[in-house]
Amino acid sequence: MYAAGTVALMLMLSGLPVVALAESSSDEGRGDSSMEVDAQTQEVHIQQNVSARDGEGKQESKDQREKAEMANSDEQKSGENMKSDDQDEQEIELELEDDEDLASSLDDLEQKIETRKHELDDEEASTTPKFKNAVKNANEVRLAVHSLLASKELLGGIGSEVSQIAKDMNDSVATTTNAEAKIQARNFFARLFFGGDSAAADVISQQVARNQQHIDDLTKLLEGANVPADIQAVLKAQIMAIQDAQTRLLDLAQKEQKQWGLFSWRF
Repeated sequence: MYAAGTVALMLMLSGLPVVALAESSSDEGRGDSSMEVDAQTQEVHIQQNVSARDGEGKQESKDQREKAEMANSDEQKSGENMKSDDQDEQEIELELEDDEDLASSLDDLEQKIETRKHELDDEEASTTPKFKNAVKNANEVRLAVHSLLASKELLGGIGSEVSQIAKDMNDSVATTTNAEAKIQARNFFARLFFGGDSAAADVISQQVARNQQHIDDLTKLLEGANVPADIQAVLKAQIMAIQDAQTRLLDLAQKEQKQWGLFSWRF
């Protein structure tokens, strides 16, 4: 009985570490498994965060590209609008009459007048439709100014005075022509809401007043000078053309000033 008890006790004692070891191994296994699961979970979270950041970065990059494209589009539109505005404000550039192309005789004067008329007709034909009518009206005065300048040597003592007056009128032609072009280009809605172009009309009225004085001075000079009648007849016809042009311009300016729009009273 003693021996049997001793053996049983030894067996019991020998079994305790095995159980403990098994339990410890089981705990360690569970711990390793838990750590492995945690590591996998963290890796998934990291990948999700990276993917989210990548997605945000791509979206931000896409937004930046769209903003840049919109900015470029706005700049292009602005440039086109500025270009359009520049075209609207474009002025007519008229070639100044030559004050060195002097006639030596009546026949030469008439020939120079005819040649210049053909040149002006060609210039009118090549002008854009927007300015064609204004240039056509201006050419009547330009031809007359050319005639006065070319006749300097044929007028004796008054030649220099006539030439100077013609030069002053030459400068006036460009001013009145551009003012007339602005009036003719004024669109329907601008007239409906704001009436006529009073600024352009004022410019024309001022120039007409100055040119009328020039016409009076030219007439007095020709009548008081010893100039052959045939030359006087040619030049008076040109002065009459200038007079008719001033009458037409003054009428245009007055009609433009009288034209009121819906909001003209505010200005």
